[in-house]
Formats: sequence, C-alpha cells, structure tokens
Amino acid sequence: MLEMQRGGAGRWWLAALLMGGLWGCSGTEGPGNGGDAGVVDPGPDELPCDVKAVVAERCASCHTTPLKGYAPLALLARSDFQKPSPVHAQQSLGQRSLERMGNAASPMPPSSEPPLPDEARAVLTQWMEAGMPAGTCGSVPSGPAPTTCASDSFWSEASGTGATMAPGYACRSCHLQQSPNNAYFFMGTVFPSLHVADGCDPRLGSPSNVKVEILDAQGAVRLTLVPNEAGNFMSNTLQSPFPMPYRVRLVGPTGRSREMATPQTNGDCNSCHTEQGTGQTPGRIALP
Repeated sequence: MLEMQRGGAGRWWLAALLMGGLWGCSGTEGPGNGGDAGVVDPGPDELPCDVKAVVAERCASCHTTPLKGYAPLALLARSDFQKPSPVHAQQSLGQRSLERMGNAASPMPPSSEPPLPDEARAVLTQWMEAGMPAGTCGSVPSGPAPTTCASDSFWSEASGTGATMAPGYACRSCHLQQSPNNAYFFMGTVFPSLHVADGCDPRLGSPSNVKVEILDAQGAVRLTLVPNEAGNFMSNTLQSPFPMPYRVRLVGPTGRSREMATPQTNGDCNSCHTEQGTGQTPGRIALP
C-alpha cells in the first residue's frame, strides 16, 4: 500500500542515509564485492554511542537485515561503513555516505524525506571525517524492531465501532467482508513512529494539522484527508474518484512532509504499513 520512500528511516540511507519511515526508500548502491578502500585493519566492529543512535533512528529502518524500502545494503555496524563502495571502489561506504549527504542531485536522506537534522548530520560527518573510529556501543540490532505503544491504550472490540476503531488494522479489507457500505477506497492510520502495535491509540498531537494528500499520476493533489484522534483517515467513496495509480504525501503538524515514490493502486494503506512493514515498506505511516 503506501510504500513511502523514507521511505524511507529510509528514516535512511547512509550509503545511503535516512527516515523512515515512512515510506519505501530507494538508492543506487549495491552489495560490495571485495577490495580494501584504504582499510588495512578494520579494528573493533563497534559504533560510537552517538553514531549508533543516529544510525538506529535514521538509517536502520531500511538498511537492516532483511533489507527494507528498496535499500541495497545493510548499515548496522562499523564494518558495514568500512566496506568498499560498489559505485566508487576507492571509497568506503562511509566516505560515499558523506558525499551523498551533500549531493543535491542524489541526496541522502532521499528527497522524499525531511532533511537530516543538523545535530545528526554533524555527528555522522565528524565520525566519518575522523576515519570512522571504533566506539564502545556495539552495532544496531538487525531483524524485527520492537513494537511500541507510547499511550499504553489499545482499542478492543469492547470499545465499539466507528471512525476511531482498530487503528493500524487493514481497514478496507475488513470492511469489504463485514461492512461493504463503509469500505471506502482510501483508508489507513497515521502513527507517530514506524513500529506502533496494532490497535494502539496513537494520540496524535494536533491531528487536525496533519494532512494525507492523495496525488494522481501527474502529481496533482486530488484528495486531502485529515486523520481523527485515533490517527484513522478515510475517503468518502467506495471507488477512487480519479484514475489509478496514485501516490501519497503526508504533511505533519510542523509542515514537514514525506512523499511516497512508488505508485500504488490499492487504497487499503494498513495492509502494507503494518507493525514491521510488508513488502518494501519499513513500517507504519509515520509522521515526518
């Protein structure tokens, strides 16, 4: 569904660097095939703590194992950044990542994502320019990310039905079976982060200031949907009011946005934007 090119973690490419999340990420690097790229003794395979924190938040949603969001390689440990770039064999992936962060034509994070905060950019730049020295905080774990629910409040069937029901679940698929008159073509949930648990009340701050803009094949805004207090959004017709395919731009309450890159035809957003993300999606439809 909404394969957002974050997105994404992308929040997300550090050979690529990113956001996330939100949406399927993309890049041009590929797995390395040997070479030293100037690295003679790689040393301990641990990241400095501040570097690990940035990589975990901004890169690892896509650059993980297994890969997500069309990311071509994992960036979880110091040795990953020390590998030679398959695009420029005389550069390490860390050096290539530093170059991509300043490349306006092919940036990292990708243009679909909010810019990397200055503080995070400074942490990565200083580390890479210093030769990527070893730290003491290990690597970023691979595999499924822990699910969260900051509100500690969950919807259940006892909570009743209505527009705030079942945040995170595949709304349209369920409605087609149980309430076809309410199986609106575009349905989904906006969450504050990528790996929120099914049914969790997201308690979005200022949801009325969040916009889910549905774009046609030419990039024109055809629908603007606003999530409710449970993060749920929906159109008001059973079929799309314009020809497929479509993409989505999510605008957060601060005005920052992220825009999915891969055209879609299925309007049941939560069917792909699950707790861990299915296909190439890195996770939930997450605020930029």
